[in-house]
Amino acid sequence: MLRISVIVPVFGASCWIERCVQGLLNQDYDPACFEIIMVDNNSPDDSVARIRRCDRIRLLHEPEQSSYAARNHGVRQACGEVLAFTDADCVPATNWLKVIDRAMRNRQTHVVLGARGFASPSRALRLIGAYEDARVEYILTNHRKSSYFGFTNNMAIRRTAFERYGPFPAVARGGDTLFLQQLVRGEGPEAAAWNPEMRICHLELRSAWTYLRKSFIYARARQRTRHMGQCEVLTPMECLQIFHSVSRDRSPWDKITLALVLSTGRLTWTAGSLL
Repeated sequence: MLRISVIVPVFGASCWIERCVQGLLNQDYDPACFEIIMVDNNSPDDSVARIRRCDRIRLLHEPEQSSYAARNHGVRQACGEVLAFTDADCVPATNWLKVIDRAMRNRQTHVVLGARGFASPSRALRLIGAYEDARVEYILTNHRKSSYFGFTNNMAIRRTAFERYGPFPAVARGGDTLFLQQLVRGEGPEAAAWNPEMRICHLELRSAWTYLRKSFIYARARQRTRHMGQCEVLTPMECLQIFHSVSRDRSPWDKITLALVLSTGRLTWTAGSLL
């Protein structure tokens, strides 16, 4: 088994932290082969107190207010040959680390990105999750490297690659994408792999409204870091192609729901990009 360091930045995560911790402790992976590092990033709630109840977790503190600074701090203290990242509001599947281990056996692979689901039973969120997974798969399997983007709530990086192309830029958002863009420029598009079996559940996203609000926020953040080399967005035709692949065998109501959410998301993204 590969030695894996799991790194989780923590800020105001009291609502979810215990479920995240349990998900990490319940991994179907030899406990001697992985460590859990959580990095407090000035949490204003009792997240730290809850983490301290578990002596299996290494708790660090990063005073610079940036989730990427917190992740970089965790990496500096990590011992693993693979760095697995998730967030404090996420719960990984029990085979998460096992899937990462298997994916990293391919020496050409430097980064693995996995699927993201939601805890809510909402029809809209279920469809959004399917679309977002299909979008990542489309980008990575077609080697459309100008559109490669990262998401550190479900991302694993070979340590040697992080040392070569890291650390994460300590920006508000998008540091994972900036890192990934740098890596694929140096190693080629095959260095990043998509693995749908590498799954997490994102607890914070509980409604389509939350998804749309985040779309606006991410668009604004992308504009602020565009000069640093952010990714290109997909064209409307590419988005339509992905929509058809996701909705092909679904009910008319599912198709209408997904179309409405995606079209509204496009509008919020455009609004965020203009500000």
